[in-house]
Amino acid sequence: MFDVIRSKRYWLALLLVGAIIGIVSFAFIGIRNSVKVKQIPVALVNEDKGALSNKIESKLRKKFNGKDSKIKWVSPQKDGFNDQKYYGAFIIRSGFSKELQQQNESLKAQIISQKLTTLQKKEKLPDSAKSKLLQAKFKSQLLQAKFVTQKPVHPAQIKISINQGMNAQISQLLSQALPKIANALSSRISAQQQSVLSKNKINLSAKSWDLVSTPISVSTHESNKIEKNTVNGTAPMLLVALAWFSALIPSLILWREHTKRSASKFLNATTITSQLITGLVASILSATVGFLFVNVCFNLTIPNPINFIGLMSISIFVFYLIITCVLDWLGFTFYPLLLVVWLLAISVISYAPETLDPLYRKGIYSWVPMRFSMQTLTNTLYFHNGSSTTMSSLLVLLIIGFVAAILMYSSGYLKHYLFTVRPHRKIK
Repeated sequence: MFDVIRSKRYWLALLLVGAIIGIVSFAFIGIRNSVKVKQIPVALVNEDKGALSNKIESKLRKKFNGKDSKIKWVSPQKDGFNDQKYYGAFIIRSGFSKELQQQNESLKAQIISQKLTTLQKKEKLPDSAKSKLLQAKFKSQLLQAKFVTQKPVHPAQIKISINQGMNAQISQLLSQALPKIANALSSRISAQQQSVLSKNKINLSAKSWDLVSTPISVSTHESNKIEKNTVNGTAPMLLVALAWFSALIPSLILWREHTKRSASKFLNATTITSQLITGLVASILSATVGFLFVNVCFNLTIPNPINFIGLMSISIFVFYLIITCVLDWLGFTFYPLLLVVWLLAISVISYAPETLDPLYRKGIYSWVPMRFSMQTLTNTLYFHNGSSTTMSSLLVLLIIGFVAAILMYSSGYLKHYLFTVRPHRKIK
């Protein structure tokens, strides 16, 4: 009855289950609970450089300069959006200070105009004003005030740009947070203007009141847009998953086939070369079939099919080399290790790296090859003006694949030396 409980395999099985639960919890629940939106790079651009705009820029920098601040202001760079240097931009447009100054001058003129007009109608001017000189001065002030009020006055401009394709979650947060900051500035200036009007008991027209209510106009613009039918911006992550599993199954099948056909238990250079060629063909075929499914059958928006198939082929082939390298060196026993790597990778690549806890960012995100694959796929889907990150990520992928291929070739020779030649020398 208690034989099973006493057996070592039973306790090893429980230990394995506990390890699996721990890894899955670490990969999904731990990461999700530790994600914090802070220090998100956003470019602060002051195109105006006027006194008021410089004052606002200084206040914004002071307000968001803490380590736990959700936004981290950075300097604008040439092609900063395309090269993914920041997730958005807060732009104080040219003429900002001038527009606010004109608004203040217009309000001041309206106060003067209404007060003087009221005095004129009630004939409550001081006796000294009956003199021709003072009467002329009164009329000049009234005419000048009316002239100023008739000048067209426009709201000051703040533009919010969102680098949408960089990360769907962060772009959605910034689409709410950055306009909120700009609207808070507008509300503060509006409150000051309304306070002045209230003290002077001034009545405004509907058009003038609209300007007082919204002294700053805030517009939002999206760059590198997430196209429709891209699964709400999660398409790159899902395509990486597709690429990984497109490599996972063929690598195991081809490894077994080559192992069976090998004359020796150690794979030679010819067999390794066959693994590379068959894997490359399988990768290109898998990428093409994948494109037909996701684009033709499921209507996923893919702007450049040739680039997409090429990048998917490279990703699948590199993943194939990594998996096959592990199998050549360690055998099928360590195959589950690849699933653990995949669980850890998929749990972090969907988040912006700035939101990850240092443990996950440095311990997982920094080294998993899936993030470089996702970068290239993100660029081909959303960044159509060219991004330097495509070439850098592609270069890293190719280097990883090259190292894996070298290790594959060395596996047969080193294993032959370690398990055959070296023991034989010791016996002699």
